[in-house]
Amino acid sequence: MNESLNFIVEQMFVGPLWPASILVGMLIIYTAMAMFGLIDFGLDVPEIDLDADVSLDMDVPGDISADAIPTDWDFWQGIGAASIRATNFGRVPVIIWAGVFTLSYWAISYVLWHAFDEKRYDPTWLPSILLSIRNIVIATVATKAITQPLIQYFIAGPSYESTGLVGATCEVSTLEATPEFGQAKFRTQAAPLLLNIRTDGPHLKKGTEVLITGFDRETRIYQVTSLPSESSS
Repeated sequence: MNESLNFIVEQMFVGPLWPASILVGMLIIYTAMAMFGLIDFGLDVPEIDLDADVSLDMDVPGDISADAIPTDWDFWQGIGAASIRATNFGRVPVIIWAGVFTLSYWAISYVLWHAFDEKRYDPTWLPSILLSIRNIVIATVATKAITQPLIQYFIAGPSYESTGLVGATCEVSTLEATPEFGQAKFRTQAAPLLLNIRTDGPHLKKGTEVLITGFDRETRIYQVTSLPSESSS
């Protein structure tokens, strides 16, 4: 019995296999607790703010310098969110994504270590960290490929026509929206759409709900105005 335990420990808890084996253990514990009804299985798609479209409008009028364009944390947040969403995280239930990633991560770490890495590297901190990063990247790509066919069962792709958004409301997502620059989030049942917008005059702060009044097909920019309740206040 002790020899069997020692063998398991030596096989599963060595070098870059440590974090992968710990994740597997956490997944087993979570699954056991969910089966006994202690926690929710979490099979619903989470409402995570992951903007798929991070295309920024770079058409700068001649009288405005590029330095005048607001480039704040929202830009980098949008890039990061789009990168995360590209892995299908948030597009399928978290427990499914995490389960696929954990098993892929552990299998990749186990095979690569025992088949290749242990002959070339010592199971010390630095090699283990670098190998773990490599395994995480590979596992993320594998998770993307495995979960891609599942998306259709959880998220119906949005079928929003550009002109069909006129008359709807959205929320300013940049620090402010002006007649020269701005972006807004249009909420959907899946991930929100990120729209390039221009106001009809006023400068509107981040978080302001605005009404979409028009759409320019050539520039793909939406014209917005503040809601009556906000303008009146």
